[in-house]
Amino acid sequence: MPSLLFEIGCEELPASACREAEAQLPALAERQLGVAPTRVFVGPRRLAILVDELPDRTADEWVRGPPVALRERAAEGFARRYEVSVDRLEERDSFLGVTIPGQPVEEVLPERLAEIVRGLAFGKSMVWGPDFRFSRPARWLCAKLDDDDVPVLLIGVRTVGFSYGHRFTFGPVEVPSAAGYLGALRAADVEPDQHERRRLIVEGLDALGEWRDPLGKLDEVVHLVESPVVLESAFDERFLRLPERVIVTAMQSHQRYFPLGGTRFAVVANGGDPELVREGNTRVLAGRLDDAAFTFDRDVAVGIDGLAERLGSITFLAGAGSFADKADRLVELVRRLGGDEHALTAARLAKADQAAELVREFADLEGHIGANYAQLAGYPDDVCRAIDEQYLPDAADAPLPSSGAARVLAAADKIDTLATVFGLGKRPTGSRDPYGLRRAAIGLCRLAVEGGLRIERSLLPDEARGFVEERLEGLLDVPVEFVRAARASAAPDLGGVARLAQTLHGAEQTPEFGAVYTAYERAHRLAGRAEQEAAAALDPALFEDQAERELADALARTVVEPNGDLSAAAALAPHVDRFFDKVLVMAPD
Repeated sequence: MPSLLFEIGCEELPASACREAEAQLPALAERQLGVAPTRVFVGPRRLAILVDELPDRTADEWVRGPPVALRERAAEGFARRYEVSVDRLEERDSFLGVTIPGQPVEEVLPERLAEIVRGLAFGKSMVWGPDFRFSRPARWLCAKLDDDDVPVLLIGVRTVGFSYGHRFTFGPVEVPSAAGYLGALRAADVEPDQHERRRLIVEGLDALGEWRDPLGKLDEVVHLVESPVVLESAFDERFLRLPERVIVTAMQSHQRYFPLGGTRFAVVANGGDPELVREGNTRVLAGRLDDAAFTFDRDVAVGIDGLAERLGSITFLAGAGSFADKADRLVELVRRLGGDEHALTAARLAKADQAAELVREFADLEGHIGANYAQLAGYPDDVCRAIDEQYLPDAADAPLPSSGAARVLAAADKIDTLATVFGLGKRPTGSRDPYGLRRAAIGLCRLAVEGGLRIERSLLPDEARGFVEERLEGLLDVPVEFVRAARASAAPDLGGVARLAQTLHGAEQTPEFGAVYTAYERAHRLAGRAEQEAAAALDPALFEDQAERELADALARTVVEPNGDLSAAAALAPHVDRFFDKVLVMAPD
C-alpha cells in the first residue's frame, strides 16, 4: 500500500490555530481517506499529515434506495440513476440498494484532500480563495502519493511538488517522496514535528537551570518557531525594584520569555545569529521595563490613598457610577458579611489601582499592583493580601483567597458586580458574558461551599440570586433535583443550600426519606389549590375526625429546620397519612 503526504503551507499561523488544526486533522483525514493518519505535523508555516499505508482503492459503498414495498414503482428509476439493471439491486433491512465499487485512490485524492482543507474550522478565520476560509492565507499545497505528485482541487492555491524550508535560510525544498518528507525539511532547518520541537525547547531550558512558566507560554512558543534555539540573557539589576509579577508579565505576556531567577531569562528563538538575537531581545525587554519603572515611580509618588481619591473620576460601568461608588458599596457589603477592620480597609482601597498608570500597561495585574502599593504605604499584611486576592477564585479550578479578610472582600466584589450588572438588565445570553458574571457566580458559590463563608441569600436581588444558585447545580456532586429542592427551601445562606442538597442526597436511601417524600407529595397536591379554596386560618372548632386533631397537634409541636434532618418531618408522616386515609377532603360541607 502506498504512503501519502499532504502539506498545507501558510502564512504564519497563530498558536491557537495550530492547536485547533492538530485536534481536527486526525478525524478529518480519517473521514476523507478511510484511514487515520500515522502522524500529524503542525507548525507556524505548515500543517501536514502522513499516512504510512493508504489503501489502493476506496471501500465499496452500499447506497440505500427505496423500500422493498415500493419495488414496482421506484426500483427502475433508482437503478437507472446508478446505471445498473434492476436485477442487480440488493435487499437489506427491507430496503433496495446498490453496491458502488471503490475507486483507485489516486482518482479520489484530489477532491478528498481539498475537502480536508475546507473542513478545518478556526476560531478566527478569513476568506481565502473563492471556496474556503482559513486562519491565514494558504500559499502552497504539497501532496505526494509515494513519489508521485497529487494535484489538489482547491481554487486559489497552487499545488507544487515541493515544500519550503526555514523562512530566513532556505527557499523551495524538493520533497522526493512521502517517506522522505521529514528528512527533507530537517535538512532545511525546519522541525515539522511539534512534539520534537517541544522536547528540544524543554531540553534547552533545563540546561540553563531552574526555569518557570507561570503564564503557560510554552504551549504557544512551540508553535511560534520551526527551528528552536534556546538562549540565555539577563536584564539590568536596577529593574529588580519593580514588583516581581510586573517583571514576569513583561517577560511572558509581552515577549514569551522564561524567567530563570534573578535577572536571568531564556529566549526561544527561531534560529538566527545567537548574539544578535540575544542582544535584540535584551534591548526590547529593557525598553518595556523602563516604561514600567517610569509609571511605577509616578504611582508610588501619589500613594495608594492618593490613587483612591481619584476613583470618583473613573466610571465603573455606564449607569452604575464610578469606582469610588463601587468602593463605597464594597465597604458596606464587607460590613454586612461580617468582615473585620482589615477587610473594611481593604475594601476601601481595593479599586485604588484602577487609577494607577501601571495598571493601564499591565491590566492583568489589577489587584496585585494595588497590593504592592498598599504594602509600600505600610498597610498590614492582611490588608495587602485581601487586595491582592480580591478577584479569586477567577476560574473553576483557581485557588481560593488565603485569608478570612480576603474571602470576605472577594465575595463582596462578586456580589456587587452581579447585583449591579443584573440591575442594569445585562444578564448573560448564550455564550456572551462580557462582564464575567458566570465566573463571578461560580466563584461566589465556591467561597460559600469550599471557603466556608456565610453568604446570605438576601444580599443578592432575586434574579441575580437565581443565577448564582443555578451555578450550584453544576458545582455540587449531587443530582440536580436535590439542589433545586434545597434552593426552594428556607435555608438562609448559599452554604446552607449546598449542605441541604448534599444531606438530602445522602438520606435518599433511608426509610425516613421515603416516608417524608410520600407525605409531602400528598399534602403538596392539595396545598396547590390553597389560594383559591383554603380558609384564611385554621379553626380547630370545625374538626370532625380524630385524625384531624392528631395532625394539628403534631404540627403545633413540630419544627422542621431547613438543615436536611428528616427525623422531625418523618415523625409527621404517619399523621399526614392517617389524615388522608380517614378524612374525606372533598366532603360536601
